[in-house]
Amino acid sequence: MRRRDFLKLAAAVQIASPARLVAVGDVHGDLDRFIDVLSMAGLVDDSAAWSGGPATLVQLGDVVDRGSKSREVIDFLIALKKQAERAGGAIHCLIGNHEAMRMYGDFRYVAAAEYQGMATSKSERERDRLFEKDLARIAGASSLKDRSDLSLGYRSKWEKDHPLGQAELARAFSPKGPYGKWILVQRAALRLDGTLFVHAGISPKYSEWSESRLNTRVKEELQAGDRLDDESVCKDTLGPLWWRGFSTDSESELAPHVESLLQKHQVRRIVVGHTPTQDGVVSRLGGKLILADVGLSTAFSARRACVVIENGEAHALDRGRKLQLK
Repeated sequence: MRRRDFLKLAAAVQIASPARLVAVGDVHGDLDRFIDVLSMAGLVDDSAAWSGGPATLVQLGDVVDRGSKSREVIDFLIALKKQAERAGGAIHCLIGNHEAMRMYGDFRYVAAAEYQGMATSKSERERDRLFEKDLARIAGASSLKDRSDLSLGYRSKWEKDHPLGQAELARAFSPKGPYGKWILVQRAALRLDGTLFVHAGISPKYSEWSESRLNTRVKEELQAGDRLDDESVCKDTLGPLWWRGFSTDSESELAPHVESLLQKHQVRRIVVGHTPTQDGVVSRLGGKLILADVGLSTAFSARRACVVIENGEAHALDRGRKLQLK
C-alpha cells in the first residue's frame, strides 16, 4: 500500500465512543502540571500510572515548546497510552501548531534547557558543519566573492540563533526522527462521542473540508519537514492548527458557521485548545463550542482544569470542582 493511501485510510478510521472522556488543553512542556490535571480527573494515580480504566483521554495538541520537558511529555504519553489500552481505555493526541513548528524547523519557542538536554560531545562539530552549510548558502546568494568577509561578525550572531543541541533536536523532530514519527501518527481533527476535537479551529476557509481530508493533508505536509511550503495548511493562519476565530469572534458572527460545522460533521459540539482563556474552560453558543486551553502550563496560569464528557454530556472539572457548561 502506498504511503498516501495508508494516510487516507488511517485518517478515516472510526473510533468507538467511550462512556467517559477527558479532554485536556495545551501542555507546553510542563509535565508536572499535566500530571496534576490527569490526577484530578482520575486518569492517573500517585505514581502517574494509568488509573482511568476504560476512560478516554484526548489531548488537544501543543504538548511541546515554552516549557522545558517537551520530550518527557511525549515519552510519558507513549507509555501511558500502552497502560490505558491494557486497561480498556484509550489516548488520542491532536497535532497542534507547535508540533508542526518543530517538524518544519521553527524553534522560536523552544526552551534553552531543551537544547541543553539534546547536546552531546559531538554537538560542536555538528554545529560547525551546519554553519559552513549556511554560510555557503548565503554566499551563493550574495554578490560578495570573499566568504571570509561575509563571515566576519556573522558567526557569533549565528551561534546565538543555533545553540548546541539544536541540530539534534531538529533531527529528533524530523519526519524520520522518533518524535517526528510520533507526531505523524496523531490527528489534526478527531470526531468522538458526538464531539469534534481540533487544536485551534475550523475557519470558514476550511468549512467544506472533511475530518479525513484535514488529517490527510496535515500529515502529508508534515512529511516535508523543513521543506514545507509557506502556503501550506499547516502554516495557514486560517488553518486548523492556527485559527483563533472560535475564541475571538463574536457569538453572533460564529453562530451560523458553527451550526454548519456541527451538521457537516454530525456532532453536538466542537472542543478546541490553542488560545489560553482567562477563567478556565469556556462554553460558547450554549455549549456547542468549548474552549479548553486553560493555560495549564506554568508558562501561563498553571490552572488545573479540563473538559469531561460523560454519557454524552459535557462539563468542566476546575480545580476539583465540577462545573456545568451552558
